[in-house]
Amino acid sequence: MHKLTGKQKKILDYLEKYIKDNDYPPTLKEIADYFNLTIGTVQDHIYALEKKGYISRKRDTARGFKIIKNSEGISKPIKQDFELIPVYGNVAAGEPIFANENINGYISIEKTPRGHKMHFALKVQGDSMIDAGIYDGDIVIVKKQDTAEDGDIVIALIDDEATVKKLRKSRIRIYLEAANPYYKSIISRPFKILGKVIELRRNYEKIKL
Repeated sequence: MHKLTGKQKKILDYLEKYIKDNDYPPTLKEIADYFNLTIGTVQDHIYALEKKGYISRKRDTARGFKIIKNSEGISKPIKQDFELIPVYGNVAAGEPIFANENINGYISIEKTPRGHKMHFALKVQGDSMIDAGIYDGDIVIVKKQDTAEDGDIVIALIDDEATVKKLRKSRIRIYLEAANPYYKSIISRPFKILGKVIELRRNYEKIKL
């Protein structure tokens, strides 16, 4: 087994902890900032870790690290391949929802044949969907599509603002329905469907009962 230098061990331990805490790897810049190193120096250490068989790296991917074995030389189980999708925050009116400046972070999902461009995630604001089990601060994973069926929970764009609602189709109209009796349905305002909610992520530590 190729022996690690002290700095390489620290970087590998940092990679392992970061992935455990966030479910995705850090960028080179995040590693450099943490250790107060230049990106070039970090690249040298990453190359050495890869050459010694401790990590693998997907080229041209900002967070493309995968730990093969830890700093003690113990092999890590290979998890199913994943990809990162952007999490968009509360988008203000007039701003394009998919602008880079609206990205709050990334989450991982199981890799799909069609790729991550078919999905995005959105942080929910408010309690209009609590009866559907969607709470303030939850993250919904969305499949991009411009149509949906009656009863689907969708992300809709209204006056340049994104909202999470249930799509309703009747014989005379198509409208958006909240899952909270204190909120009225959105009937008379035009909207555009951005995608269908397919998964929910929640941080239980932040829930106050």
